[in-house]
Amino acid sequence: MSEEDLERDLERLRRAYRGKLTGKLAQLDFLLGEARRLPEREEIEAARDLAHTLKGTSGSYGFDESSAEFKGIEERLDQLLEGASEGAAAAWMEIEQALTRARIACS
Repeated sequence: MSEEDLERDLERLRRAYRGKLTGKLAQLDFLLGEARRLPEREEIEAARDLAHTLKGTSGSYGFDESSAEFKGIEERLDQLLEGASEGAAAAWMEIEQALTRARIACS
């Protein structure tokens, strides 16, 4: 297989991933909304787990900017899980902004 073939295959995989990412972003948005509305440990962990997964997969497909934003979301959710309630409002704002930036970077 030539380098050109590999590049073509990689681009095909990236397009397919980008197509799936729209649904994953919607799922993350939903989970974040639930975690903010019902700040129970389980809801925050579900959002954190998906952010962690998206961090890794988007980085693997070369979406480095999105990966960095998902990392930031994961870190803020970890802070919330650790009970940093005094900075909760700021953490949620940073999470919302990171999600917006991730969407833009993936488009």
